[in-house]
Amino acid sequence: MLLGDLLDDSRLGLTLLTGGDRLDRVVRGVYVTDLIDPRRYLQGGELVLSGLVWHRHATDSEEFAAALSDAGVAALVAGTARLGRAPADLVRACARHGVPLFELSVSVSFNTLFEHVLGAVRNERTSGRDLVTDVAAGADLPRVLTAAASELGSDCWVCSAVGATVAEHGELSVPDRRTLVREFLRAERLPRTVVTERGDAYVLWPVSSGTESRAARWFLVLPAGAEQRDSTRESVTNELATAVALLRSRLDEGRQVSGGPVGTALRALLEGSAGSREVAGRLAEAGLSGEGTLCAVALSMNGSSEAAADVLREIAAASGLPSVTAPVETGALAVFGARAGGPVELAGLADWLRGTLADLEHGPAWLEVSVGVSDLADPSGLRGAVEEARYTRRLAEQRHGRCDIATAADLVSQQVLLSAVPDELRHSYRQRLLGGLLAYDRDHQSDLVHTLRTFLECSGSWSRCAQRLHVHVNTLRYRIRRVEEISGRDLGDFPTRVDFYLALQING
Repeated sequence: MLLGDLLDDSRLGLTLLTGGDRLDRVVRGVYVTDLIDPRRYLQGGELVLSGLVWHRHATDSEEFAAALSDAGVAALVAGTARLGRAPADLVRACARHGVPLFELSVSVSFNTLFEHVLGAVRNERTSGRDLVTDVAAGADLPRVLTAAASELGSDCWVCSAVGATVAEHGELSVPDRRTLVREFLRAERLPRTVVTERGDAYVLWPVSSGTESRAARWFLVLPAGAEQRDSTRESVTNELATAVALLRSRLDEGRQVSGGPVGTALRALLEGSAGSREVAGRLAEAGLSGEGTLCAVALSMNGSSEAAADVLREIAAASGLPSVTAPVETGALAVFGARAGGPVELAGLADWLRGTLADLEHGPAWLEVSVGVSDLADPSGLRGAVEEARYTRRLAEQRHGRCDIATAADLVSQQVLLSAVPDELRHSYRQRLLGGLLAYDRDHQSDLVHTLRTFLECSGSWSRCAQRLHVHVNTLRYRIRRVEEISGRDLGDFPTRVDFYLALQING
């Protein structure tokens, strides 16, 4: 298939914005992304579809176009649902980097274009099944995986970045799976060969996805050798990745559709315009039983509600518990029900989530996830459980870990009081108490704030504090006097110590 063939098909709603001299390029695949640098998932020759979620400034277009050019893609198709049209800076950046750019009509979905290209782009194969056609005919993921394993002559698996095996043909040990997940999260480019501690070698193969966050992605796992450059084997692997991507795309569309009413119901609950029993009934319509024990989980991630919802849905699916998930506020909220005999019991959900977050800690440095878990409740107490999850999530956000979790059992510390105070008031409180000391440290290259923190952590013990700071006690006494002079507060007064301790718990 050539780029010109796509442009000539009026049903696809494509408008060429730049790159008219490159319409003879061959399209060898299709990839949906909202990553600003998707090179690690690209092999070259793809038609890249993007909703431009990554676009915030003109410089973003330069970075995105440069990445596509470096990966050797065939062209870029820009969706118009978010911005209304492709930004002019993106058109200029694509022209500079030689990336043909099309604009997709809002009346045509990415999935329509995705399936059209998949139906036209085929690797030449002398034998074997067409896995993408199987998907179009209604095959589910286990069936597609079984067909691919038969042709590859080896086991294969689909895993998620939250540590779950989405589908499998063969047995993959838990230690090996955890190793592969961690390597996937830190990999700069795929495919990648990974050797586990037991000496087994696997290849991690990319699955195209429209999901913005790597933490919500799926990937293929094959024993090393199954993807070697034998034309048939490589063709089957590529087609399997494409078929899995199509199934994931359909799943995401269904999740977004079902998440709308769930989000509306949960927001009504939080606003007080609907009661717990009423909302539990609405959640039952989305697949969660309105009877029995429930647990609420709130998750925030890098300030994106949609990305947080994607990750929380993957986590919920991995738990095996019945659940509903929706984006709310600056994060996402899920309500879990009980199910006997699954991989996770509702009462052990918090402990299981800790293990998942431990794996995400090995992800990219920018990935920050905070999770709050409520106590168990019956449907009549749903609102209380949701509020509890939100408070514990805020408590987790205030801790220093990059991926942290707080539960109802943690709602017994001073941090609970801080989490309930509006951000503006908390920062004003910190500035009033510590502003003078911070300015003094900045102007004199001193360390009074650190000295004060250590003094309070040592419960006002002069000898222990001096020992931790590696200074003489007289030096410590001089520093504490300077703290008192600058702040106008007496550290011999216990309430003053409490005030300073709370101020130090607030992130600047």
